[in-house]
Amino acid sequence: MPTDFEHEYKNYLARFDRLVGPYLPGQYGRFRNRLVVKLAEAEFRGRVEHYMVLGDRFTQRMTTGDTIDDTLVAELRAVEVDLVLEQSLFLPNPPRP
Repeated sequence: MPTDFEHEYKNYLARFDRLVGPYLPGQYGRFRNRLVVKLAEAEFRGRVEHYMVLGDRFTQRMTTGDTIDDTLVAELRAVEVDLVLEQSLFLPNPPRP
């Protein structure tokens, strides 16, 4: 994800409204059968930064051939749900039902 947080946040808001519903920040909706809260801009930035750190850890393990911890994959997937991402930047995308 680029670091233009203002642009990315606008994309997130549009994606959230389209995939979850027209909620206000702090309200909950459903995405991929999970409850997700619509993030305020500061919260969004923190989640994106956390996602990129997790993604860097995952990529390092992939490039060095280390064993990939299931917890790391689960954390990446959880943040992707929080960010209402349709496609992962780091993991293979799960098949759609």
